[in-house]
Amino acid sequence: MRIQLKKGRDGPATLACVRADGTRTWGKEHPFFPVHDITHCVVESVLGFDQAFFGLIATGWEIDDFAKPGASRKMPFQAIIAEHVVGVFDRERALPAPLTAAEFNETVIASLPPAQRDGFTVLTDAQLSQVRELRGALEGRWYALQPGATMELTFPVEDSACVQV
Repeated sequence: MRIQLKKGRDGPATLACVRADGTRTWGKEHPFFPVHDITHCVVESVLGFDQAFFGLIATGWEIDDFAKPGASRKMPFQAIIAEHVVGVFDRERALPAPLTAAEFNETVIASLPPAQRDGFTVLTDAQLSQVRELRGALEGRWYALQPGATMELTFPVEDSACVQV
């Protein structure tokens, strides 16, 4: 699937996803969401998730489906885990230093409902480093992008699969 993040000229950014069959879904984004979505793409790719945000879009979910009432009750467990992991990465950006693997995993576990904590597989130092490195590179590309330009990624993302258009 192709992910296209377009930086708005005079308005919000947009996220468009073009599935393998050529169908697409898109939406306007609040300024917080481009980097959040980049983080989702990287986390889901590094962890091999195919049933989280971008994996679900690839299989036919529409971007607007995630905002519908009751959507969280329809999401697979992997999507719930991905949202919590991405949320910790989002909060970590405001810290003076990255969390250790133990701190990161403790924070994710504490954010999960008690009934879901046992299903979480802790992230390794290598996985955390891989996410941080790739997300940092893509975040830098996003911020360097000129208004009106589009950054295109392939999902699942690999460092060599990132294309700036």
